[in-house]
Amino acid sequence: MVDAANGQPLLGAQIILEPGGKGTLTDDYGQFDILINKDDRFLLIKYLGYEQKDINLSNIKLNLGTIALTRSNTTLDEVIVSASPKNFKSEFVGSNFRINPVTLQNINPVSTEEVLRTVPGVNIVGDMGLSNRPNISIRGSWGRRSKKVLLMEDGTPSAPAPYIAPGAYYNPVSDRITSIEVYKGADLLKYGPNNMYGAVNYITALPPQKPTVRVKLTGGQRNYASGLFSYGGTWNQIGGLVEGVYKKFDGYTDNSSVEILNLNAKIFAQLSENQSLYFKVSGQFEDNQASLSSQTHYTFETDATQNPLDADQFTMRRYGVDIIHKWLPNTNLSFTTKVYASDFERDWWRQVTAKVRASEVLDYVGENIFTDRYGYLAGKAFGDEDYVIVGRVQDGRESTTDSRWIYRVSGLKETIKLKWQAFNAPSSFETGLNLHRETFKDVFLVADSSRWARSGRTTKDLWYRLWSVNGYVRNEFNFGKFLVVPIIRFEHVDMYRQDLMALAQNPNLQSTSDGREPNVYNQFLPGISLNMQLKESELFGSVYEGMIAPSKVFGFLVEQNGVVTNPLAGQSINIKPELSCNKELGWRGSLLNNCVQGQVTYFHNASRNFYAGGRNEVFTELGKINVQGLEMALNLELFNIKGHQLHFLGNLTYMQSKVIEGKLEDKDLFSQVIHSAATQNEYIQKVNANRDAFEVYVDEGGGESLLTDATINTTDFNTITKSVITFGGAGISNAEAPYTPKINMSLGLSYDWMGLSSGFNVHHVGKQFTEFHNFISESADGAIGELPSFTTVDAYVNYDFTIGNKTDATVYVNGKNITNKLYRASRLNRATSGIFAGGFRQVIFGINLKI
Repeated sequence: MVDAANGQPLLGAQIILEPGGKGTLTDDYGQFDILINKDDRFLLIKYLGYEQKDINLSNIKLNLGTIALTRSNTTLDEVIVSASPKNFKSEFVGSNFRINPVTLQNINPVSTEEVLRTVPGVNIVGDMGLSNRPNISIRGSWGRRSKKVLLMEDGTPSAPAPYIAPGAYYNPVSDRITSIEVYKGADLLKYGPNNMYGAVNYITALPPQKPTVRVKLTGGQRNYASGLFSYGGTWNQIGGLVEGVYKKFDGYTDNSSVEILNLNAKIFAQLSENQSLYFKVSGQFEDNQASLSSQTHYTFETDATQNPLDADQFTMRRYGVDIIHKWLPNTNLSFTTKVYASDFERDWWRQVTAKVRASEVLDYVGENIFTDRYGYLAGKAFGDEDYVIVGRVQDGRESTTDSRWIYRVSGLKETIKLKWQAFNAPSSFETGLNLHRETFKDVFLVADSSRWARSGRTTKDLWYRLWSVNGYVRNEFNFGKFLVVPIIRFEHVDMYRQDLMALAQNPNLQSTSDGREPNVYNQFLPGISLNMQLKESELFGSVYEGMIAPSKVFGFLVEQNGVVTNPLAGQSINIKPELSCNKELGWRGSLLNNCVQGQVTYFHNASRNFYAGGRNEVFTELGKINVQGLEMALNLELFNIKGHQLHFLGNLTYMQSKVIEGKLEDKDLFSQVIHSAATQNEYIQKVNANRDAFEVYVDEGGGESLLTDATINTTDFNTITKSVITFGGAGISNAEAPYTPKINMSLGLSYDWMGLSSGFNVHHVGKQFTEFHNFISESADGAIGELPSFTTVDAYVNYDFTIGNKTDATVYVNGKNITNKLYRASRLNRATSGIFAGGFRQVIFGINLKI
């Protein structure tokens, strides 16, 4: 059973014999077997979103061949899930990568990051076990909280506030994801606002054709447990699904447990031959002992499972709703209206921390705290560079602070599609207009009484509001084998910020609009894609301008001739988006009668107006960064004999990055980082090797001053307060962007026979810098330093069988990082966290029932 438009298999289509009503469903590859009796007259085929098909059985054949279903004109992209073995989505013009439902079912991912790290061009900068707050980098983007990647769920932006605060503090649980698509290239301009590097679209489950109860139970090490329950079906062109997921995990380190509840429901209804309606509502609730503090060099090497901060707690709740209506006045014209909204609140209570020499921890925290949480240090010998991150102790007790965020987002989007003739050939016109609003309240609390306190004194209260009118216009022109697709996107943004605490001190306030700091800007983003159809494949290329919207991090600054400052009285905020000129050229398709499928893409991204990279790494003179590379994906059928199938899967990314120009101030490097002798010497050597590239400021007792000595030494180092580095020209010419490993590779084999599916995957990530100074050595607190390369191995075994006549079952065992490779995953929060460890073997097992 395949889609008539693209020949891709349809899983879960309902097959019914008439008269009698006996039936079955297509499997994961769109195939089915059914016993036909002499009294059976017709084969009725139904699939949600497709035209019903009747097959006359007067001439019964053992093999019905390929049956193609035509997609209904009223069908929405949000409800279509293909089981295609192809690793790309044909409808998307430009490079993209698709993870199909069969792959997700086989590997039973613990987290979405586990799957995404196998996608070409994607680098996972890890710091959480279950992807609660994913850190996704695409083609060299800064990965912390996926701030420079557009995350979507069923085509709707899922970040709490896509413009003002795009950090991914919400992520759908992996258990309810059916497919994942990663978009790159000029067609990405259909989406926004952050479309410079790439987008990730999580696709959730389609309502089943036949009323079905699904129960999936999973267990594993470290008290990992996950339970999914759903019920859904299709009745008279109305498909519905309700689903709940409960998940808990003790975490890979001490005091890192997490508990999540996700509830969602969706309805897709074909109202008539020319109208359809889609409705989805969801809620997610989380209680997590999440910590921003992690390991120093000493604690990572001694015991990477240690985390003494037992009072850290992250709680959140998010509600979301999507309503989509599609109307076709005629067969060539369609109007699709989408209304979306989300409401997100979080509290993140975190212990105030200090970095203490390991030899001084007992004296600093006291005997009771030491015995409770630092006993592993007892009796050990320590060096001068051995440090431990501890809860700061004042007046004999530890304390906490709270970052309290409240987001509300809503929008209305209208999309018009028109089929018409251009140059005597079929042409497709498409335009979208989006009205978008978001608000963000940022409150910071301090609780001095106890680390367990969950209320405190407000020290920051900021309010943000944003309106945007955005949209795009594109057209597909056909010239025989060639497809030309020009596209242009526009963004009008009107946002402001208010410091409510500062305003509260003013007794002369006249209205609630006093103190607004506005930033209004317009941006046009053009692009063009070209495709050339070959026999079983295609060549493609695109050029486009992408943008990253100025968020709360740097959206309220002043830029003059490339120099960025905080606004002074009377100055107008004018910071503009980060922009890039992106180019790509590639091939995708199949060879040798579909025995070889894959894609190869060369890309080059040249970004400018670059302001913020890592935490407290800011460009005081806006930067330019180039990233180029090669992405490859291959699916090779080694053999397919009598049901035995063996496939080789290979994905490879090669990247090179270079900081072209800009002036950067690292606000942590000397105020927060505890240097080792190695990082101290490395910095001194860097400065002395290119003195013109560094402005070094010191405090010699009379305040901060610029150090003009031709060379610096250890004595100077101990007085440095600030370092400003210049890139390009006479400055640094060979610096790389953080978290852009040259090599990122996944290689695997899968074997299928009858109901058995098994396989393994080897994942390798090359060494990578973690900040713009490109330190190789590691500091004593783990805040800076190169991440060494690492390799991990995952494996799985699944077996499908039937219980009775009505229950399909799958039992599975999955091993994550089966060699138990411990590696440095990131230093995302640098001076406040140090090293985030990755790895730790995790074995899970479970059963999936469909009744």
